[in-house]
Amino acid sequence: MNTRKLLALIALTVAFFPVLNWYWLRLGNGSGEPFGLLALALAVGFALQDRQPAQLRFAEISLLIYAIGLFFLPPLLRSIPALATIAFLSGMHRQAGQFALLLLSLPVQASLDFFLGYPFRLITAEGSRLLVNLLGYPVERLGVQLSLKGVIVSVDPPCSGLQMLWATALLTAILAALFRLSYFRTFKLSLIALTLCLLANILRAAFLFFPESGMITLPGFLHEGMGLLFFALASLVLCQMARSFQKATPSLPLPKKQNPTRLLTLACGVSLITLLPARTHSPNPPSNFESLSTYHGRAVEEVSLSPREESFAENFPGQLKIYRVGHDTLIIRRITKASRMLHPSYHCLKAEGFIISDSQIESDDQGQPFLRYRATRNDEAFLVSEKIRDLQNTKQWTEVSAWYWHALFHPNSGPWEAETLMTPIQL
Repeated sequence: MNTRKLLALIALTVAFFPVLNWYWLRLGNGSGEPFGLLALALAVGFALQDRQPAQLRFAEISLLIYAIGLFFLPPLLRSIPALATIAFLSGMHRQAGQFALLLLSLPVQASLDFFLGYPFRLITAEGSRLLVNLLGYPVERLGVQLSLKGVIVSVDPPCSGLQMLWATALLTAILAALFRLSYFRTFKLSLIALTLCLLANILRAAFLFFPESGMITLPGFLHEGMGLLFFALASLVLCQMARSFQKATPSLPLPKKQNPTRLLTLACGVSLITLLPARTHSPNPPSNFESLSTYHGRAVEEVSLSPREESFAENFPGQLKIYRVGHDTLIIRRITKASRMLHPSYHCLKAEGFIISDSQIESDDQGQPFLRYRATRNDEAFLVSEKIRDLQNTKQWTEVSAWYWHALFHPNSGPWEAETLMTPIQL
């Protein structure tokens, strides 16, 4: 490696340090993000097996976009031009499958859960309703729940199909890389993959409606087994489609001799930007958030926020308060606008090393739904209840994704309040 390439590598490492640091932190937050390392390893493996020449001009353009995005883009979007720069420099951009694997290495699973969790559950519930109706059962859909003669079956968050979606996307990228598909053919294969994924999840949910409603009795292992079965069938169809798209790929002409001096200069400039002091966020205007004196007739004691919680609350579009209710912990987050900063509580608990299980939707004394699950870590165990409501008590949600889309399209219906109650239980 000559001196100029070594300097460019050092400059790019410094320039991309904010993204690398964010990526490292996301790997350890407990939300399943390390699976992206599998996509990264596959991308590197395919690139080493099929080396392609770099394209410095496009790398310079994507690096410039990355530099501009440092001032206003969130880390996830900022990382895309960074990955594009790497793809152009390594030649991975010449193979659509390799570039897709590189993008899938991003820690996106928590974001998919936040933005697509509710829409995918809605699609799954409606598709299942249609299928079950075709079998002669007059099922009605109530949001993301299916109702038949007073029996309610919920399409809960684990049944949204997002894990199947990510696995299908990974398989699509692998097939595109193996068969050396063009970008256009990879795009067509991706649309087919999305359709197959939705159909497989709908079939799974429709099948499981019968045992979940008590109409038939099946072994418990079939709950996961049916998902794997329908995913395997969809994968077989996808493999056959990818094979039919395969054709001889013409060899691309080698680029003309490229001068890396301009890229080195640009990389040094961007690396200097990352060394500047981070911009400060203007604090959110305080809202009228009176402290609780009682909670369901029980005395409460407000708890001071930790330094980490205070740092989070500074940029939170609302206010955060924590209380002790006997031996329970009550977390109240009041928010004034649709925001990604209202994290699901189980994401935060996963980041602390807790294992989430037994998730289900229940109803309170007023018949309003709320989410309940168990969180365990070593010898600690909590029964966690969570709900989000508007302050007029006209609507209530069990998950952040459903609330977010409502708040986005009905901004005047706020502010809203997220309530999380953690009750210690014996293992």
